[in-house]
Order: sequence, then C-alpha cells, then structure tokens
Amino acid sequence: MARVTAIKTGTIRIRPSHHAGNMDHSVWRRRLTILLDKCWTEPLPIYTYLVEHADGLILFDTGETARHSEPGYFPWWHPYFQRACDIHVDPDDEVGPRLRTLGIDPGRDLDRLVISHLHHDHADGLSHFEGTQIVVSDENYRASRGFRGKIIGAVPQQWPSWFDPALLRFDGPAVSSFEASSPITADGTVFAVPTPGHMPGHLSLVVRTPEVTYFLAGDATYNMETFTRRVVDGPSADISVGLATLNRIAELARHEPTVLLPAHDPFAEDRLAERITLADDIP
Repeated sequence: MARVTAIKTGTIRIRPSHHAGNMDHSVWRRRLTILLDKCWTEPLPIYTYLVEHADGLILFDTGETARHSEPGYFPWWHPYFQRACDIHVDPDDEVGPRLRTLGIDPGRDLDRLVISHLHHDHADGLSHFEGTQIVVSDENYRASRGFRGKIIGAVPQQWPSWFDPALLRFDGPAVSSFEASSPITADGTVFAVPTPGHMPGHLSLVVRTPEVTYFLAGDATYNMETFTRRVVDGPSADISVGLATLNRIAELARHEPTVLLPAHDPFAEDRLAERITLADDIP
C-alpha cells in the first residue's frame, strides 16, 4: 500500500501562451509567442510528490531553489528566463526544508529521487539530495546537458558537482497504451512511463494502490482543462508527440481509476485529498 503527499515548493507565473500553445502554429511561432506575450497566468504551484511505500520513501521532482533570484543564476542571455517566467521561492519553500517539517532528512531518509525532467523548476532543488539515489531518464539527461540543455530550459551549470544520476531506460513491460515502463519498486506498484512532448525524455511516475492509481504527471500536462481539451503546451517541440502522450494517459485512465497530478495544477491537492479520478472527464 502506497501513500502520495503533495509538497508545494513555491510558485511560478508563466505566459498563457506557454501554458497552452496555439496548436495551429509552427514550433518557432509558438515559442516566439511566449516571449512576446504580455500577460501572465495566476501564480501556479510548484509541486513535488512524496510516495511512501514499503520499499521506502520516493520523491518525485525537487522543485525550484530560492537561489533563482541571485544575479547570474540563470543565463543572462536567455530570453525565456528574462521575459517569460516569474518565480517566487523563499528559502523555507525549498523542498529540503519542506521535507524536514515532515520529519524527513532529504539526504538520508529517501530511498530514491525520481526526476520527471531536468527543467529548472523540477530539478533546481538537487542540492538537498547528496547521498540519495537519483533517477533520470537517459534521454532527458542527454538532452539537458551542455549548451543544448541551457537553450531548452535546464540549468546544467548549476547542478551539484556530485550529480551523477542513475539513467533510466524503459525496458519493462507495456502498461495499457504505454509500450514500455520501468519498475521503481520491487512489487511493481510504482513505476515510470515515458511521457515525452514537453521535453525529450520526460517521464511520469505511476503509483498503484488498491483503491486508485495516481499519475504523477510532471509537465506532461498542466491541468485538467489542458488535458481534457488535449492542448499541448507552447514549448513542446512536436505537437503530435505531446498529443500521443495525453492520449496514452487517457487510455490508462479508461482501464483503472486514475487521479491525475501535474506539477503546476492549483487543484491537484484537492483531487489528491478527495481521490477524484479522470473517469468522468475523459473525452
């Protein structure tokens, strides 16, 4: 039996055209629209999720760091960081202090940390986890390194010197419409599935319990509205890949009661607490 807890680690505002891109436009036009957009979303939560399982404690994502506001933390030349995101994370909002309030030492008590993708707001809390086994998909790690990683929203220059993740490859059994998976726990009730679109190699974590299945989505989708309308976000490099991911999530939810838990959905905690599934919301 596993238990999932949402841990909010500050907030982020993004441009509405980032949140939901115009799917009739080309990739370059959608990305340019984000930079030219003058509106903001409401402050969106930056969630990480703690999974309590018989095998141990598993954390999904790390959230952002309060260091984001330090001069030079983000590349000065990068237009996205200068124009298109507004982050609010205080030191006490970081995932390390938040875990300690739950009586968990992030460097000693976790069995492992699984990262959906290495974008800044999902991986900048890495400094709290020295000594913890960290799992990232092989494809996402390769995409996030060096100059290419900086261009697409990672900040590899800020990764701790000790960061050497275990690289996950999807060589486990098919699950519903997902052609492959990767087990995280020995009993197979917690496993990763590939959910590309938002970023190459993006993964999501699935937690099965006797009552419901929790789908920890990262940025595979932003909220219930974008999911049910099948709207792919603005930065996605290939709309067809993002749409295929959303359809695979929906197919899983048709076969088992599934609670969808994205990283930036203001209503995720309510759905988690009330175990509200996708059953009535799958088009």
